[in-house]
Amino acid sequence: MTAPTTTLLREWKRLSEEESTAITLRDWSTLNRLLDEKSRLQVLLEDYPGEDFTEEGQELVTTLMTTTELNRARLDSEMKSVHTQIQAQDRAVSNIRKVDRAYGSKAGANLWQTYT
Repeated sequence: MTAPTTTLLREWKRLSEEESTAITLRDWSTLNRLLDEKSRLQVLLEDYPGEDFTEEGQELVTTLMTTTELNRARLDSEMKSVHTQIQAQDRAVSNIRKVDRAYGSKAGANLWQTYT
């Protein structure tokens, strides 16, 4: 018979693997759903002391720690990439506003439009 903790840890591992895929695909809604599911599992696992984990459970914990660290690093990388994209878009919007102010958006609002 499989210990309840081992069953919970296997599910956590499955979710962590799906989490890796969601990060790769930048599927943030799926990632949020998976993190919510893992939070519920965490609450259930907190009911068991470490001594209740079988040898397989201990191995799963080690694997999960590695997977979690890799997912965290990948997510950090993706977040930096998204942040860089946001900054580039902010600069573009700022440049457009400067051009709009320089050349005006209303007829007769600046010298350029009165020249033509």
